[in-house]
Amino acid sequence: MADIDFGLALDFVDPSDGVPRQLRFARNCAPPGDPRVFDGTGQLVAVVADRTRPDDGHTIAISRAGVHIDDVQKILDGWESWAQISNEVINLAQIRRRIADAGLS
Repeated sequence: MADIDFGLALDFVDPSDGVPRQLRFARNCAPPGDPRVFDGTGQLVAVVADRTRPDDGHTIAISRAGVHIDDVQKILDGWESWAQISNEVINLAQIRRRIADAGLS
């Protein structure tokens, strides 16, 4: 199942390491027999998505597994402004902090 991307054209960078990542919500499939494809839960992750980098595909957890997408979206509301470093770069450390402060990490 495809992940939900946040700001696909942006780089999510933790200033402590400078690595550009994409922010994604990795969705969980609904259980067998459930008419839904997606059960509403998953994990917020940051992924290196640059085929020219040796760490392409490296994934770090931002939230714990099994969190609800609605909770993540509520916590991240307005991230485009409060976590913005520049027009192309978002502060991943601020996003991690908000997720942790909400008890979802």
